[in-house]
Amino acid sequence: METLTQTSSTPQQRAVLAASAIKPEQVLPCDFRTIGGIDKARLGPLVSAIEGFSAPFSDALRDRLGLTSETTLQSSEQTLCRKFLEKAGSSYLVSLKIGNHGDIALLQIDSTLLFPIVDRLLGGSGGPSELSREPTDIEEQIAKEFVLLICQQLQATWQTFGVSVSLGARQSPVMLQRLFSASDSGMVFSFSVNMQSAGGDFQVLLPIASLGSFLVEGTATAAEFSGKGTMSARFAGKMLNTTFGLELTLPGGKVAAADLLNLTVGKVLPLGLSVHTPAVLNIEGHASFEAVPVRAGQHRGAQLLDRISQTQAETETH
Repeated sequence: METLTQTSSTPQQRAVLAASAIKPEQVLPCDFRTIGGIDKARLGPLVSAIEGFSAPFSDALRDRLGLTSETTLQSSEQTLCRKFLEKAGSSYLVSLKIGNHGDIALLQIDSTLLFPIVDRLLGGSGGPSELSREPTDIEEQIAKEFVLLICQQLQATWQTFGVSVSLGARQSPVMLQRLFSASDSGMVFSFSVNMQSAGGDFQVLLPIASLGSFLVEGTATAAEFSGKGTMSARFAGKMLNTTFGLELTLPGGKVAAADLLNLTVGKVLPLGLSVHTPAVLNIEGHASFEAVPVRAGQHRGAQLLDRISQTQAETETH
């Protein structure tokens, strides 16, 4: 039997030596939902399709809403979702439902475009606007007509992928920043709409987890697509079968020592917390979501309320 020896030049040892030279700031947490980027070749069909959006959309604005305009695609780029949201600021943000698997896109409309369109549809001149406030209830209903037209034209543009597009709900940057981690990325398509006396931009963000239907044959769920990337399918399958320990805790409660000494079976112990205080779902010891205990059939469960950011989790543990 031949004895195998490992010399100083073996790949394993070279990997260890290379790892010792990595600086701490170069080490990032591994997120199995966003492993790997999307190469341009795989994005080609999606980008080519979106390039055909502008002219039909301008025609639809004229025919359906009576707005004469010129729409142009300004850019198509991959970017971090948080970077997109930081630029969005206080502009009009609404989610779009993509396909039938719970995937979403985000539509962001600049105030310089939204308010002139609303004004024009209300019978005004549709001139330039410097408003940056939230739209009123009436303006909101008018704005939906514009958003619905975008949804319809996106669906027509993506008909070769068999993807449906429908209106979701208004969103705030604060709510969305809790949905995306620092490493989540996506495709952003930026459009410019120029009318007779005003104009502005709107952007469509497709998170990477919602790109499955555009990159593979047929349809795929966000969970199925998120396993595709630079890792092998075999390794991804094993990781998806991994189990994690969960705890639902109610932190922050304080009781008197006398109450603890007098505890008996069946006694109710007040924790000094409001009934509206949510519990915390810990995944392997990491505070991840605010939640409330519920019943799911014959099992106990946790209904998730909101994601706990890493900064918030660190603050609560100190």
